Amino acid sequence: MLRTLTLAVSFAVATAALAQPCTPNPLYADSVFGVWPDTTENFMPGTLGAAYFQDLNLIVPSEAGLVDPDFAGLVIDSVSFVGITGLPSGLSISCNSQTPAFCTYLTGVLGCGVVSGTPTEVGTFPLTLNVLAHASIFGNVLSVPYSFGGYRIIINDVNTGIEGPVTASLAQVRTVPNPFTVRTTFEFDLARSGTVEIKVFDLLGAQRWERSVAGKAGANRVPFEAQDLASGVYLYQISSGKTVQTGRLVLNR
Repeated sequence: MLRTLTLAVSFAVATAALAQPCTPNPLYADSVFGVWPDTTENFMPGTLGAAYFQDLNLIVPSEAGLVDPDFAGLVIDSVSFVGITGLPSGLSISCNSQTPAFCTYLTGVLGCGVVSGTPTEVGTFPLTLNVLAHASIFGNVLSVPYSFGGYRIIINDVNTGIEGPVTASLAQVRTVPNPFTVRTTFEFDLARSGTVEIKVFDLLGAQRWERSVAGKAGANRVPFEAQDLASGVYLYQISSGKTVQTGRLVLNR
């Protein structure tokens, strides 16, 4: 079975090598499952008439109950990405399919897609990601439609009004150590002093920890103790003004 899966992935990579729109981000390779960005981070904003790019990364679980308890016990073979409802005019999505079928992802394998184009309308656009989950039941293939809401893209006018205060941009964001057993430290640099928000989420998007700190210009270090969190993979989000960076935490007790 593993050999079959490896050959299928290798075939897909070889046949699509000349037309890959994206490269999976290895940051998420050790995750159990998920879609990145999630609804807490959301899609990057865009500007009317300017080129837009938003990478998507995903790992499909084989156990459907991890996504929705109503489907507990259903084993997923693969998932086909149908499209995004609500995209602003001028944007479209493409993906690196892991099978000869269009936009199809195998379970347990990190995949990617990209939303790109030049937006031609201004506004806030609620989005819904639509997929078909494929499963085999008694030798028959069952395809179940499923949708993920809570996403949005904000497209700003090129001449949007008054400039706000200068924000403190983030750089060199990391956690040390990672993986960790009990305690780790968020490390980041700020171009200038400012308020920094740090949040930790589980892979279902539930917020598990939050802290607001007064960051100083230069290097900053903020300790994090896992407390009652179970072993597993978590996502963190560090933001200052309009600058947001995310990453992955691995807790091994």
